[in-house]
Amino acid sequence: MKIKDWIFPEASEIDTLRDLKIIKEYLPKTGTILDAGGGIGRISIELAKLNYKIVLLDISKKALEIAKAESKKAKVYKKIEFVEGDVCDLSFKDNSFDMVLALRDVINYSVDAEKAVKELIRVLKNDCYLIASVANKTFWLTKEVESEKIKNIISTKKMLKESELKNLFKSLKIEKVVGSGFCSGNIQKENYLKNKENFIEIENIIGDDDEFKFACEYLVIIGKKV
Repeated sequence: MKIKDWIFPEASEIDTLRDLKIIKEYLPKTGTILDAGGGIGRISIELAKLNYKIVLLDISKKALEIAKAESKKAKVYKKIEFVEGDVCDLSFKDNSFDMVLALRDVINYSVDAEKAVKELIRVLKNDCYLIASVANKTFWLTKEVESEKIKNIISTKKMLKESELKNLFKSLKIEKVVGSGFCSGNIQKENYLKNKENFIEIENIIGDDDEFKFACEYLVIIGKKV
């Protein structure tokens, strides 16, 4: 299947609640938010409910079609602009957005991560926040037992260590790096869905802890353009 027709498996409800908790701490009072690689709209729709203007960009037509349908169900369709596009070649003018998001595997699966990051920063207004996540290399090393696969993870740039992530976003003033995806990465879905309130609390405790966060599937960086 061509990448433009590919929809990455969606995050769980707990993943979405975790990501929203991170985002809400840095939201502008008003303005326009770019949800780059926003897929079927799991974050865009929730932020549109808070009366932000959202631009949902994704390379997949199928994902955008689903996002449109879901936004209509949620009655926020008119608050979201849907754009088919590549994060490495954004069509927006410089300094267009009051916040930029690039969550989960957007940067991992871009053709050129450095170019994608430069583009995301270019379209962000000064003194505003960019929040992005990448696959956590340390987490994935614990999931493999074959030597060649472990060596591949160590050398790959599709997953990053915290130091590599900070270096990729070095032109920003980095506020912090946290974790996301502890539950979905480590616990069977049917188990954590039985007791969502307890597990979202666990997700936040682990993701916000400077050492426990490496048990999470994703590292999330928060940086300000200055």
